[in-house]
Amino acid sequence: MLEQIVDDKVIVVSASNQPVFDRTLDYAAASANMRALAAKWGQLPKLEQAKFGTLTSFLEANNADDVKSDKYGPARNYHLLSSEAQKRLAALNDIQLLRLDSIDFDDSVLELAESLENSPDIRELYKLRKKTVGDSKNAGISMEEAGRLKNCFSQGRELYIAGKNGSLMVKPLNFFYSLTAYCYGVIVLNNPLRFSKGNLPGSHGMSYLPDPVQAQIGGDTARGTFSDLLTSFPTHLIKGNGVEFNIDTTESILNFYENRYSVSLGTLLSMIPEMSEYYKLTTERDSRCFPLDIVNANDPRSVKWEFQIGNGEHRPTPNAIERAFSGFDIVERYGKVIVTVPAADSHRVKCCIYTDIRGNFWFVDNPFFPTILPEICTHFLINSIFSNIMRYRPDEWGNVLLNEVNSGISLIKRHYFSSFQRKFYPVVLRAISRYLPYVA
Repeated sequence: MLEQIVDDKVIVVSASNQPVFDRTLDYAAASANMRALAAKWGQLPKLEQAKFGTLTSFLEANNADDVKSDKYGPARNYHLLSSEAQKRLAALNDIQLLRLDSIDFDDSVLELAESLENSPDIRELYKLRKKTVGDSKNAGISMEEAGRLKNCFSQGRELYIAGKNGSLMVKPLNFFYSLTAYCYGVIVLNNPLRFSKGNLPGSHGMSYLPDPVQAQIGGDTARGTFSDLLTSFPTHLIKGNGVEFNIDTTESILNFYENRYSVSLGTLLSMIPEMSEYYKLTTERDSRCFPLDIVNANDPRSVKWEFQIGNGEHRPTPNAIERAFSGFDIVERYGKVIVTVPAADSHRVKCCIYTDIRGNFWFVDNPFFPTILPEICTHFLINSIFSNIMRYRPDEWGNVLLNEVNSGISLIKRHYFSSFQRKFYPVVLRAISRYLPYVA
């Protein structure tokens, strides 16, 4: 088992259970037709209404589909997902960069997290993050529901503090359940299909496979927290100093539910920017993370982003670049891969981009393509696997901690938790607050 911690394997199998989304039925058109017929019914004389008896009979007589039926459930889900994505792509961004000094960064992000534990503020965050919510005073979630999310945030913070101050022997469990508590809030505040804590499934939304030390997600895996978490990001906001755009990830989400992925812990660790050097050191394999600069291309005719990938020495495979930037101009310059993307088409790129604690971008050679895992999802899987090892193989976990076995495995595990401890709140706050915090 100990050697399997750093395995690098991804198995993809076409599989799905009852569909979550359906693009074959036009939910918006069927809904508009129902509303029009209902309005017509209201204008009919009483004698005419009596001929049909009920509105339902009138709708059936006019061959109107009932959009509230199970048949239209997946079509409604797709309508909600795509509508939210389009609104986010078209709307002005309200999430702001927040520069924090490195000297008191840990205290600052913890204070920022605690400031979110306020029901009226959570109600406003719901309307800020979900663009399809109306802007009326009563739009969005109730004060009671906001109170439930506040308690999730409070629990997440207390568990984080316990994990931060506790022994590495139990740190994975505290961090995993802290992240889970915050993810409930992430889901309600962002997922187009979820509107309250009470309607979230009880499952973690993933399976742990102990023998190969793998996580199994997507496809016909039980749905729950992880699948809801991934569905909470129909767009990915890419924002830094001088750059801002959204990536449309609706196709990524649809693909996730159509395929089952079995992924090793080592693969997931290779996707974390802060792990790149230690990953190479301990596994003798290259990380999947590559430095990425996004700058305004020098073109007087139109606004274009120039993606500069690599550091002159290491760069992604041509296949990884072609998949992520299909249809865009790709060249090499000074040892880097340069991709030019018109700003108007930036939502069409299919790349996996993570942001490190200092606000720098990283291009991730995506092992799940075309599904794109938000960074918070990757950390959810890593912490879940580590917490399962800790709980169900305490003897082997203890040997790792005491460095009585492979020193490389002990090192990579320790470095992950030391870096994740500092990265925890930047990852969480970027998904639930008004801010994108980073270390100055």
